[in-house]
Amino acid sequence: MLFNTYKSYPFSADYYSYTLITSADGTVTERRYATIPVEIKANVSTSYSGELIIITKEKLQKSSYLKNVRDRNGNEIYVNGVWEITQTMPTTLAVGLVEAYKYRAKIISGDI
Repeated sequence: MLFNTYKSYPFSADYYSYTLITSADGTVTERRYATIPVEIKANVSTSYSGELIIITKEKLQKSSYLKNVRDRNGNEIYVNGVWEITQTMPTTLAVGLVEAYKYRAKIISGDI
């Protein structure tokens, strides 16, 4: 088991969260995405279905976006890639503490 002091997060990404905006009459709710991203550090791997598996200490919203995902050397993994977070789950330690958060993200835009 690796403890947080030994874990490294070699990938970086621009994270775009959103806020829910409801119309004055309360009938329509829409997502308004942030225009200024927050940079996050993460571990990134892939699944057999082509999704990104992201582990980070940051709490991210489901249906939010990641852009500009770069490796340790600063290389973008997909040019103009936009990833939507589809699943979220905490990762826990045996002593009953939350270690990090694990996410699945699917690509919704980008060039190879």
